[in-house]
Amino acid sequence: MQLQDKDVREDTIRALQNQVNELTAARLLLEEEVERLKDELAQKERFAAMIAHELRSPLTPIINYAQIIARPNQKRESIERGSQIIVSQAWRLARLAKDLLDVSRLSSGQFTLKCAPCDLTKVIREIVEQARPVAPLHTFELELPAEPLLGNWDHDRLQQAVGNLVENAIKYSDDETTITIKVWQSEDRACISVHNAGASIPRSQIDLLFRPFSRLQTAMLQDGTGLGLFIARSIVQAHGGELRLEELPEGQGTTFSFDLPLQATPGH
Repeated sequence: MQLQDKDVREDTIRALQNQVNELTAARLLLEEEVERLKDELAQKERFAAMIAHELRSPLTPIINYAQIIARPNQKRESIERGSQIIVSQAWRLARLAKDLLDVSRLSSGQFTLKCAPCDLTKVIREIVEQARPVAPLHTFELELPAEPLLGNWDHDRLQQAVGNLVENAIKYSDDETTITIKVWQSEDRACISVHNAGASIPRSQIDLLFRPFSRLQTAMLQDGTGLGLFIARSIVQAHGGELRLEELPEGQGTTFSFDLPLQATPGH
């Protein structure tokens, strides 16, 4: 009888210990989940503040130059300059809005292309014309084919992708430096590269480049959402291409490049 009682007690103790272990494990999981939610909430708050700042960046010059144009007796040159700034910043605002919407579409599998005959050289010229007014101290060097480079692509998406690369090049290179954009055809593919003379990206940080909301340590002093390269790569991949960071000798700047099949293969 005593042996049976001892066995019962031991079974009871083991059962209680198992319950304690399970409760301890559940508590640890709950604490981890609470910490995760706290981090997620803090990230959302930081992101909301960052987006508010990013929206103010183009809105401020739009408002300022609209007020200048509205003043009486403005010279034609001032009106033309102000109009260029307003239009270019409005395009920047439109790209930011598209980037934010596309993050949601990518996560829900609703990201799509609307491909049609498209001239890549025209896309590049449009982007540079939008960029010149907001980067008057940069020099833009274009190396484009003499003839139109036609393919079956989504014009607006390509403008968004290359626009993000050009904006990135402006942001991370000094005034009075050159941004070089090259377009060429290689067999059945169109090739594009965007080079700036800014600081090189450390190889140790390359894995962070194309992650949404990620910022490199070297980029923390610059404004940005961390979405530009992620969206650009997603658009390029949807066309059947791949966005790359080219390997350059230290001190020779940064070049992003990609190629597109002339007949796009829609993805996402």
